This record gives sequence, C-alpha cells and structure tokens, in this order.
Amino acid sequence: MTIHDQRILRFGPRLADAGARQLVSVGARAVADQGGKLFGVFKPVIGMSQNCVVVITEWPDEAEAATRAAAALQSVSGAHLMAQDLWEPTARPLPGEAPSETSGFYSHRAFDIRPENWPRFLELSTTAWDNFEGVNESVVKGFWKTRTPPEPGLMRVRLTAWYASLDAWERSRWWSSNARPGQEAAIQRFRERSSMLENNEVSILTRVAA
Repeated sequence: MTIHDQRILRFGPRLADAGARQLVSVGARAVADQGGKLFGVFKPVIGMSQNCVVVITEWPDEAEAATRAAAALQSVSGAHLMAQDLWEPTARPLPGEAPSETSGFYSHRAFDIRPENWPRFLELSTTAWDNFEGVNESVVKGFWKTRTPPEPGLMRVRLTAWYASLDAWERSRWWSSNARPGQEAAIQRFRERSSMLENNEVSILTRVAA
C-alpha cells in the first residue's frame, strides 16, 4: 500500500527559503534514488513558524517509508526534524499523484475524530467535493489517515487542498457569511462533518516550485 511520509523541518533564521530550494532539487533526487517520490515542499504563510518547511514524500509501502525517507532527506543541510508521521492515502491522492499548482495557497488541515465516525466522515467529505470544487477555485489534493493518533481513543485525518487565493479560501468556508453561493450541498455535508470533530487545526502554506 502506498504511504506518505510527512516531515516538518526547522531551519535557522532566514534559512528556510534556501532549505526549501534544496528540498525540491537535491532532496527530490535523493528521494527518487531511494525509490520514493516527492509529493510536495511547502512553506508556511499562516499558522506555523516562517523558519519551518513541510515536506511530503510518497513511498511504495510503509516499510520503505520507515527505512528510506529519513536517509533521502539527509542530503539537505541545516534541517532539524520537528515532527514526522506516516500518512495512509484514502480517496486522494491516487498513487503517483502530486500537486501541480505553484501559485495560490495550500491548506494543511488536521481533523481529530473518533474511529467509529470515520466511515461517515469519509462519505461526507468525498460526496461534498464535486460541489465544493465546482463552485470554488479549489481542489482537494490529499485526504489521509495518519499512523500516529493524537491521543488514546481518537484518530487523526489530514487534508491538503489548493486555493487560488486567500479570498477563495475564505469564501469556501461553510460557516462564512461571505460563502460563495452554489455550494449549499457541500456546506450541508461539511456542517454535519464538523459535528464529529474533537479537534481541528489548519495552516496555510505555499508550494515551492522545482
């Protein structure tokens, strides 16, 4: 089963931009040499330190991710590991899929729910996307179950979505009074999905081009 490795790397002050450039060049080649693929390198805009970089890589299975992802990223100098987790893709992405947009913004979300709510949570999400994407300048890029639970009795779901602008992100919110008309079906599903949340976090980032 394809698995994704997500790492939050911290660099010294004003060194994150150079580190991100290393990751999309030298780092990507090192990942490929180990049999993986770079899903994306992201720099924070809102919600995380400007000295951090988020890198997500794809591997053929969990064993490969666990043994090779760290070695592949050792080619990047000055990076200190802040957090790491393995993510199991669900409805998106398909194997080999990766974001292509380098303009706009990417939301990185964490949803904490009870495991028994996962089937309905997945259904509500996937059936909302056609309406959501058809109205908003947005595309859901990934929807994963993480290997590390946030606490006993909960599971964590990660979502990454692209938005053409911060205004597009704001107008796509189901709770916003300025929500774009025409997404009522999606809003209804997202409202029900929200009732299942034990916790919800979001950061806004940009994707670093190769």
